[in-house]
Amino acid sequence: MSEAKKYGWTGQGLRINLTTGEITKVPTQKDWIGGTALGYKIFWDEVPPKTQAFDEANKIVIAPGPLTGTGAVCSGRTSVTTMYPTTYPIHEIGSAHLGGDLGAKMKYAGYDFIVIEGKAKEPVYVYVNNDDVQIRKANHIWGEGTRRAAALINQETSPTASVTVIGPAGENLLPMSVIINASRSISQQTKKNGKNSSTAIKNSWAL
Repeated sequence: MSEAKKYGWTGQGLRINLTTGEITKVPTQKDWIGGTALGYKIFWDEVPPKTQAFDEANKIVIAPGPLTGTGAVCSGRTSVTTMYPTTYPIHEIGSAHLGGDLGAKMKYAGYDFIVIEGKAKEPVYVYVNNDDVQIRKANHIWGEGTRRAAALINQETSPTASVTVIGPAGENLLPMSVIINASRSISQQTKKNGKNSSTAIKNSWAL
């Protein structure tokens, strides 16, 4: 086993730029243990001070911890880090913790984290199937509720894919909207959906 893949890490993550459409694999910074720490490190290094939730400079970092997917007790949470719009007048960084199978499916696909940055010109969703990573159009899904949106994406990808979505509240930039994974697990601590809609992503990670 290579050094990069030891100690619970796959050794790589994904960067998905919605502005350019560029998708790249990058090495994991293993000095920062856990999904929240990794997300904060990326924000510290890359996001300018005073960035607001709906600015194009904002990012979304989706990152489980090194034990996620191993069967270790209480290791199934996934951290979602971004600037969140519920503080006034200055938006602040926060990490919500999401249940469901998203984190495990990310690890099985070979990724420790996913960074979504930039802003798409139209509604899109992200499809990840191991090395096959795509930014797909989501105009036909925009406006649907979370259960219907997840069902449509499962039909287009795989019945066993882990789908994470927003609903109409997030699409309309409501600060208190949420992210839903596996139809029931909610990321609500920092209410991220406004940013997801601002970047025109239907917030699907189909893994």
